[in-house]
Amino acid sequence: MGVAGEDSLMAKVYVVREGGITTSMQRIRCKNEDQELQLILENNPNLLPGEQINPNDPRRWLMIEREMPVPDPSSGSDRWSIDFFFVDQSGMPTFIECKRYDDSRSRREVIGQMFDYAANGHYYWTQSVMRDLAEKNASAKGLSLEEAIQSIRPDDDLGVDDFFQRIEDNLREGQVRLVFFLEESSMELRSVVDFLNKQMERSEVLIVEARQYLHEGTRIVVPTLFGYTEEARQVKRTVTVTSGSRRKWDQESFFADARAKLDQASISALQHLYEACISFSDKTRWGTGKIIGSFNPLIANICKCGGIISVKTTDQIELNFGWLDETDSSALFRDDLKEFVVTMFGLELQDGWEKKYPKLDAEIWVPKADIFIKGLTQLIQKYQGNV
Repeated sequence: MGVAGEDSLMAKVYVVREGGITTSMQRIRCKNEDQELQLILENNPNLLPGEQINPNDPRRWLMIEREMPVPDPSSGSDRWSIDFFFVDQSGMPTFIECKRYDDSRSRREVIGQMFDYAANGHYYWTQSVMRDLAEKNASAKGLSLEEAIQSIRPDDDLGVDDFFQRIEDNLREGQVRLVFFLEESSMELRSVVDFLNKQMERSEVLIVEARQYLHEGTRIVVPTLFGYTEEARQVKRTVTVTSGSRRKWDQESFFADARAKLDQASISALQHLYEACISFSDKTRWGTGKIIGSFNPLIANICKCGGIISVKTTDQIELNFGWLDETDSSALFRDDLKEFVVTMFGLELQDGWEKKYPKLDAEIWVPKADIFIKGLTQLIQKYQGNV
């Protein structure tokens, strides 16, 4: 880890202390790409700023593999590797190369390799290979593959096989995302990325600058997206990611489906819960399940990337603990929510519960719906003033 030179043209970042006194944070340079870029991204995938890529539906990430091997088509042996292979909740393959500021590899070489991945990925990796690698990495985090996929897709019922079929389809059709995760980018690279994005309908080419600072012994990373101008967004609106036979639910279709499946007590409880969610959430995101409808109340002060719960037309509630780790406030809310449901319902949670998405079945929550909804509302109101 080195300190950036005083002649750096980068804007400074300041800490404003009590009384209005400011202190500039010390800019640092990475000396070890593996530890200071790759490892922090592996442990914190949200450093790829999904809310900047798609403000209306922030991208969420599932890691397929770090150091994803790329086989030589002629020999079958591994020729090189990609730093990271992620997919988002839409099944869009995302290839990531990490580079330090003073990396000597040519811009031409790196861009050329990234386009090779985009053009030939469907030759390199089969659905079964991708699935096996994703399962291995999910297991290392204490999750099943189903739970890992649910963590980025809690609002529909897409199965594992269908999800990986979608990834394979997107690879074949060239609907991929290429990301340069850099300590700092040059104007030349930004110009190339901007040009490419304006020309390409199916693929995205992005730069994420992960500028790093040191403040009182704590490393601070500030991810910033480049390459997604409004002009580029307009180009890409003409093409959508392969979606199969997904369905977009809304209030009318959700309750029509619920009325066809459930008894009156469950329907009344769902209606009461929905009205409460409307009152305390910033907005409601509707699911895209083929068979099961869902909605997720979004509360930005608690969790920007997803809903705190997912409510299904099966009258099941999923507690999205796995999303509630963005900030200290998110984690505190998660812990309070866990204590609330354990105390109220006697819920028994597995080890590693904070990464999981446990379910409340109808027979558990519907008989206590009024008390549950009142307690949930009070808990949320406690945190809505916290940023």
